[in-house]
Amino acid sequence: MNLDFLLCAIRELIRNKRRTLALFTGYAIAVSLLLVITAVTVFSKVHQTAVIGTTGTHFVTWLPSCGDLSSLTEEELAKLALGIIPEKCKQNCENCTGCNKKPRDILNEGFVINTNTTRLLTIDLANEINKLPGVRNASPFLMFRFRDPTDNKLFTVGGLFLGHLAVETNSCGTNEIIEGQYLSENSFNKVLVDDGYALNNGLKVGSKVIIAEEEFEVIGIAATGADPVKAEFYMLFSEAERVINRRIHNPLENEANIILVESVNGTVHGQVMEDVMKLMKNDSILTSGCYYPASKAIGLNEKLLWVFIAVILVSSILMTVKLQLSFIAERQRDVAILKAIGWSNSSVIKQMLSESFIVSAIGCGTGVLISGLLLCVVPIEHILGIEMNIGSPFNALSMVAVVMFSIFSGVFSGLIPVLFVLKKHPLEVLRRC
Repeated sequence: MNLDFLLCAIRELIRNKRRTLALFTGYAIAVSLLLVITAVTVFSKVHQTAVIGTTGTHFVTWLPSCGDLSSLTEEELAKLALGIIPEKCKQNCENCTGCNKKPRDILNEGFVINTNTTRLLTIDLANEINKLPGVRNASPFLMFRFRDPTDNKLFTVGGLFLGHLAVETNSCGTNEIIEGQYLSENSFNKVLVDDGYALNNGLKVGSKVIIAEEEFEVIGIAATGADPVKAEFYMLFSEAERVINRRIHNPLENEANIILVESVNGTVHGQVMEDVMKLMKNDSILTSGCYYPASKAIGLNEKLLWVFIAVILVSSILMTVKLQLSFIAERQRDVAILKAIGWSNSSVIKQMLSESFIVSAIGCGTGVLISGLLLCVVPIEHILGIEMNIGSPFNALSMVAVVMFSIFSGVFSGLIPVLFVLKKHPLEVLRRC
């Protein structure tokens, strides 16, 4: 296809303006509709994946208490309080750091998760988990059960880090405050209280509570619902360290008893849990089962998307073939005349390919502009009735595929009727036309 054929093709297209305009318009409308449908489909799939993909993608890991204290002698317990670990305990202490940090009131108080007693872990272990593939965030968390000496009531205190996604999904998050305000960097001697505990004990915003002989002010009430890690009170991690140190034999040193974890999405959640269990050398994990059907739904959406894109590509091919068939059918007389005046078959094919290429390229380009303007004037969020900031609604791969298939299928589909006409004698074609 050289410049001469292109110039001849342009002259021919200009000569029959109505037919050319009809072809351009048909291409533009068809391609713009295909691109809009593709953009809406891809956007919907991304939105579904974003919603479903974060369903149940959080879990909690900890090490259960070794349970050997009952078998220790009084001498071993005394040494344990001084940090001397009995030989029988050492084999269980690979990740545990809390043998010398047992509670003073060991029968009532201690490090727990819900109703389970736990060992202590280093915060460095949480940092290691944070580096695992598929982990979005891992956050150390303290939970300690206290006894109120005035009435012997038991309650738990959770110590959390602000701004950690794993805290938002596994424990008391900022969106769970129903009264008052959430903790801040300056929330010293301030606590949040679970709504159920507040109701049962007559607590409200501004109430004062005593924890480990210190007075704290309630600044917010939280409806924690079905969070995996639930405490009666929540405070800053540093504040929890301070009050817990009052109730154990030796102070905490960059330690936590729970690690909250948030996975990237449901498709990798199972693998993340396996990796964490290998690192912890323990199977104590608390999670919801929602991630499993969610991950299956993501895979189904992915397959349906590719099937739909394949259908769109086939539709674009059929559309361009139909347009080019109509175009070439009208040109049978012209092809026969070119053959009659001595044009070779290859020259006729090049001429028809040049015209088909110009029509399909300009028509597709116009369709891209129309679809772009349409989606700018009426965003996909308004079409679907959802709001989600994912940048451009166009998926580059699918959009380029639609345009390229439309152009090349249009060009080469023009060969079919041309080859059919070339097989006949020019006089036979001219008689019928």
